Amino acid sequence: MALMVITIIFFIQRLIICFTSIHTKIGTANNPLSISLAFYSGLWAYGGWASLNSVTEELKNPKRNLWLSIVVALSSVIILYLLTNISYFTVMSKAELLSSDAVAMTWGEAVLGPAVRALPILVSFSALGSANATIYASGRYFTVGARYGYLPEIFSCIQKQRLTPLPSIVLMTILSIVYCIPSNIGNLIDFVSFVAWVFFGLTFLATIFCKFTKAKVDRVIKVPIPVIIFMILVSIYLVIAPVISSPNIGYLVALIIMLVGLVFYYLFVFREIQLNLMKKINKFLLKRFNLTMSTVNTEA
Repeated sequence: MALMVITIIFFIQRLIICFTSIHTKIGTANNPLSISLAFYSGLWAYGGWASLNSVTEELKNPKRNLWLSIVVALSSVIILYLLTNISYFTVMSKAELLSSDAVAMTWGEAVLGPAVRALPILVSFSALGSANATIYASGRYFTVGARYGYLPEIFSCIQKQRLTPLPSIVLMTILSIVYCIPSNIGNLIDFVSFVAWVFFGLTFLATIFCKFTKAKVDRVIKVPIPVIIFMILVSIYLVIAPVISSPNIGYLVALIIMLVGLVFYYLFVFREIQLNLMKKINKFLLKRFNLTMSTVNTEA
């Protein structure tokens, strides 16, 4: 909504005064390794493409609606973001944009005048919608993981009345709040994107592996092998390039956390160690929050 308001006002203003400002590429980096972090920030802005894939079991006619939603949504967002950035660079100089703590507000002060007070409200609506979609989709990862025994059983449960994975959504919400504590949003985006593309790459590898080992399995959605290979190469670049071009302790911490996960996998999944305390906690939470086990067939 905020982006739409910015774009519409921009075109009205430009049509009236017929003025275009052209900015040069001074200071632009051309090193393929250096621009990898820029890809992190850019791809994060379009991160919604992965959300719908997480809820396909709740999507009606996924073979049609998944592709349609992704194509329509991404096309619309790309056009809207492009026009918004053109608007920013037309109104502001490069120095103003880089020094601004809130680019939309700086733009609004120059274009909207007193009406700029409404802009933070529109931006907050946009941020709330993004947070809602992320928590909604990401919570499903915990639910499916718990079904396969990778997480405590309680996270595979759904709320009886609403049929939503309440425990997983609560856990995802808590983790999201914790991750927001650091003040540097740029570093947070970089580290989260690094981990995300590690797992995206592993997912693409698993997809191409299943293409050959389970070739006869009937699939609702089929992805061409060249597309999978291309995405594997993209994942490798987005994981390795930032580490080489801009080494940071955060990447090491992310890798350590993932390796610690292997320890838990060995103990509780491979060795199938079960804690009596966890069983009691699961039983209490099932009764307290009116939960029930999900009945989705994990072998389908």
